[in-house]
Amino acid sequence: MMSVQTAFQFIQKLRNDDGLKTRLLSQNSTPDLESFVKLGAELGLIFTVEELEAAHKHDWGMRWLLYQSGEKD
Repeated sequence: MMSVQTAFQFIQKLRNDDGLKTRLLSQNSTPDLESFVKLGAELGLIFTVEELEAAHKHDWGMRWLLYQSGEKD
C-alpha cells in the first residue's frame, strides 16, 4: 500500500511540474507506463506499474467525486 501512496505522490508531482512533464515527453513522445515508473525511480519514488494503475484509479475517482459535488452547487 505504501508504494501506491508513492505512485500517487508521483502523479501529483507530475500534474504540477511542467518541467517534469517536458522531461518525460523528451524521453518518449508517447510514454508507456514503464516510462512513468522509470521517471519516478529517477526521482526516488519507487513503485510498480500495477501500483501506478491503482494510484491513478484512486486519483481519478477522487477527482470525479470533486467534480460531481461541484456540479450540484
